[in-house]
Amino acid sequence: MPATRRLSALFLTCLGLLAGCASAPAHLPIVDPGSANGRSETILIATTRVPSPDPDIRLTTLRGALSFARADVWVPANRLAGEINYPSARVDPQREFALTRYQADIGRREFSALLDQQLSALPLVERQVFVFVHGFNTPYSDGLYLNAQILNDFGVNTVAVHYAWPSAGQITAYLHDRDSAQFARDGLADLLETVANSPSVSVTILAHSMGALVTMEAMRQLSLQGRTDILAKIDPVILASPDIDYDVFLNQLAAINPPPRHMTVVVSNRDQALLVSDTLSGGGRARLGIGARQDALIERGIAILDLSELTDGTLIGHTDFAASQTLMQLAASGALSHAFNGETSQDRIAAPSSLADIAGRIIRLPLRALGEN
Repeated sequence: MPATRRLSALFLTCLGLLAGCASAPAHLPIVDPGSANGRSETILIATTRVPSPDPDIRLTTLRGALSFARADVWVPANRLAGEINYPSARVDPQREFALTRYQADIGRREFSALLDQQLSALPLVERQVFVFVHGFNTPYSDGLYLNAQILNDFGVNTVAVHYAWPSAGQITAYLHDRDSAQFARDGLADLLETVANSPSVSVTILAHSMGALVTMEAMRQLSLQGRTDILAKIDPVILASPDIDYDVFLNQLAAINPPPRHMTVVVSNRDQALLVSDTLSGGGRARLGIGARQDALIERGIAILDLSELTDGTLIGHTDFAASQTLMQLAASGALSHAFNGETSQDRIAAPSSLADIAGRIIRLPLRALGEN
């Protein structure tokens, strides 16, 4: 079979997998969970989506000015870790995600006040902000539920902020989303300035898929503006399944000064979504999240978390960073943090040896990080 036909066949196969997993955006009902087992995750929201009067949608796919909101997202206990059960027409809080509270368009001053209030309730050393930037083909509701699932299943006990940029939420709208990602960088830079001016000790960014492009562009813009005060507070930066051209990423990274002290790129050679992205981008242009050029990244001080061998995530492999139960076990046991700290001796790791071995295999550290320990 000629190379062009093989490429077309691969593209159609991958697109079929993606389309098969696509669904209508989940709705956002407010429920009283009553005696159901679970917990509400409080998430502060910054968005460049235009608001919708429809309470089932709340935010449209249209591009707009930066605005703010607050949501308490119900995460049921009766489910498999990594699983998101979207709300049905009659919500069952025993097993389905939903909202328990929502405040729309709260204004920048109230957003900052809520941020400061939540941070002040934490011990000084724990005053961290966790900013999640969703990826391509993500309706507002789906991104919010994914954020809550990550907070719950990985035990993230910091102040959570969700950046909702105007993805079209459609498989076929790749070019639209890539333009929207460029549009959204200003809003994220604005949000990071607001968060950096809070009493936080540090700001963690977790950016997924095309959200990594938004994040790198925002940080590059802050650097060009000389906002070293903001960049100095951002640590670490985690790019999960980043949908960025490899060469574009290197140019972005070179322009960010100071560079992130700790940056991790989460990769997988099983990521079918990034294979489709590569095809849509012309083919042969390696996406960063495939992990094909790890040595060059490590030389630039970037850590690699390679999920290729973890097969308990999703069929497509694009959200394994959030869905893999093995990864959750690694995080909960301490094996992941020990491995990132360069601690490989068994007498320094309380986790079972099997988990420590997995962590040692899937994490590659730059020499700079190894020298810090």
